[in-house]
Amino acid sequence: MRPHRHVVTITLPQPDPSPAYPEYEELLHEAGRRDGLIGPQDIARMEDAIGRRGGDWCTAVLGRPFPGLGRVPSRDGWLLVLADERGLTPALPEFVVQARAEEASQRQRRATLAALKSETEKRRWALGVGAAAVELAVRENVRHSGVGGSLRHVTAAVDLLSGRSRRHAAGRALCETVGRTNPLHLGEPLEGRPATCQRCIEYAEKVRTLDAPAPPTPSEAALLRLIQSGAVFTVRPARRQPTVRDTSVRSHGVASGALGRKVDAAAAKVQRRGWAVVDEANSATQRGGFGQRWRLTDAGTAALEG
Repeated sequence: MRPHRHVVTITLPQPDPSPAYPEYEELLHEAGRRDGLIGPQDIARMEDAIGRRGGDWCTAVLGRPFPGLGRVPSRDGWLLVLADERGLTPALPEFVVQARAEEASQRQRRATLAALKSETEKRRWALGVGAAAVELAVRENVRHSGVGGSLRHVTAAVDLLSGRSRRHAAGRALCETVGRTNPLHLGEPLEGRPATCQRCIEYAEKVRTLDAPAPPTPSEAALLRLIQSGAVFTVRPARRQPTVRDTSVRSHGVASGALGRKVDAAAAKVQRRGWAVVDEANSATQRGGFGQRWRLTDAGTAALEG
């Protein structure tokens, strides 16, 4: 046999009352005289007064928050009946007014922060969409939800690449790896909703189609900026082979440092990728010598700005 379960109901301690009307002590004394065994008719009278007057009136009469008839002593029920019989309409206690004002202020702050967060998400997503090489869609994770709700991920209809060789499978979140054994469960594309997965947003700004060239590495981008600034030249020292130099810095132990730092291999690499070309005519270098200046092609400018 199952053991009988006993349910014990207790009344939690109530905060000290702070009534804002002079009749409180008199009513409290009278309510104490009526307190004792109460019947269905007494409960009906209390419920009737509460139903007609409302929770705020009950709070004002008791001088503390009213949690409901079932959670207050019977004396409080009689106090409400007596106040109703006399037609009293006391003001809310000051601490209740202040607490509600603070709660309203906090709600407003939360709403303001939520609006700012939403606007930031929309702005960043708009920038990410503008920089993307293909059409992207926002889809929500329908299986898992965090404290702030389900993350909204970014997907594309075709396979994409980012960085040197990271692959992003079609229909999968950009933040997922191709070999993931437990893919995210994503819903249908959402209209007018920004993505909230930060990794997806970061990739959205970097992805490219499979046939698009890879972006420059940090060292390649640094060389492209030097070429753009007019600091890279092909020079021909006396009795030596032509060499490509960064003339913005001094070389060590070569022609008293006037030639600049050697960048032959790096320059050849960006030239093979179609990002730079060399002038046929000579022009003055930044250190007073002469050489053939390197310049960015349109593709090189686009790679640097991308």
